[in-house]
Amino acid sequence: MRQTEFPAGATRFVALLCALAVVAALVPGAAAAVPFANDAPAAGAPATGQSLAGQSPADQTIGSDVVVGPDETVSDLEVVSGDVVVHGTVEGDVEAAAGSVRITGEVTGDVEAAAGSVTVEGRVGGTVEAAAGSVDVGSDGVVAGDIEAAAGTVTVAGTVDGDVTGSDTVRLKEDATVRGDVTYGETLDRAEGAIVAGTVTHDESLGFDGLQWGITFGDLDDLGDLEFFPSPVVSLVTGLAALVVGALLLVVFPDFSGEMVETVTDQPGRSAATGLATMIAVPAVLLAVAITVIGLPLAFAGGAVFALATWLALVYGEYLVGARVLDATDVDNRWAALVVGVAGIELLAQVPLFGELLTFAVVLLGLGTGALTIAARRRGGDDGSAETPPPDPSPGAV
Repeated sequence: MRQTEFPAGATRFVALLCALAVVAALVPGAAAAVPFANDAPAAGAPATGQSLAGQSPADQTIGSDVVVGPDETVSDLEVVSGDVVVHGTVEGDVEAAAGSVRITGEVTGDVEAAAGSVTVEGRVGGTVEAAAGSVDVGSDGVVAGDIEAAAGTVTVAGTVDGDVTGSDTVRLKEDATVRGDVTYGETLDRAEGAIVAGTVTHDESLGFDGLQWGITFGDLDDLGDLEFFPSPVVSLVTGLAALVVGALLLVVFPDFSGEMVETVTDQPGRSAATGLATMIAVPAVLLAVAITVIGLPLAFAGGAVFALATWLALVYGEYLVGARVLDATDVDNRWAALVVGVAGIELLAQVPLFGELLTFAVVLLGLGTGALTIAARRRGGDDGSAETPPPDPSPGAV
């Protein structure tokens, strides 16, 4: 029997970090991208794209199409959110994100595309890789290296000197020639006359049945044998961190914390509903900003702030739960409320499934209550910039 550690209450935080990691991976390329100084199209080049004649190696652009004219020779290309058309020659690699690539000329290196299709009607001297996009090799197209497509279809009507791997469908036209192996994840459509010099393999781990992560449905049959044991160390560290941060929040923002207790007492349902709406709306807005490409740094910064706000909402939510529990026993002590809330939620979070749902509900409660409290302060003209300091506990204080 296998044991898998599954820290209670960590699922949403891990999901947020994964989303931020994807955005962060895109930021360096976007930040380094520099628009071309020469915006005028070269002679013979379509007016909708940018001419690359005279550009330096590793030229980069964002947000516009790039065209290499029939008589042009350029170096490596890196394009974000724009299509690439190569009628001439690229001495090096072509990398495109959120845009298609069409080659009728020659690329001496590799071609990589993310969230875009690749069409080869000329020659590629290296490999062709596409993620979340299709690869189409025309009847006059030649790929000297391998072809790999994740979450996309590969169609070959020309010549591929290497291997062909597609997680979805692989189509081989009647004039297709593959001098290596062919591996497909979903279906193979092979016309009569298509030549494959190597082996043809159906690998379910590549396709949808493998969930795109190499896990087959056969492996899922073993899920019933798995037991999830939350790590006591992780829970202890999480609880201690929540106590420390919660104590700081109560000391630095005593008035705001008290207003949150009043808000959740008067409007518990509305607080939870507002938290759910915030949890949906903020990531949607960040995604909308991120896909503008230029807004990637802003989206990354906003995502980091929201991730922190979500964790603080959990801490505040635990405090609010503790305050409500003590209120039922006619006890009014914010420090005791923090301890009771954090300890109680962390302990209940150890219960499989119920603990996850409970923690998520507490996050929504804290997030929504905080949003409503801030909104109420804005309406009342209090920007929250000044907090009433807590009473001085020293002897002799008035």
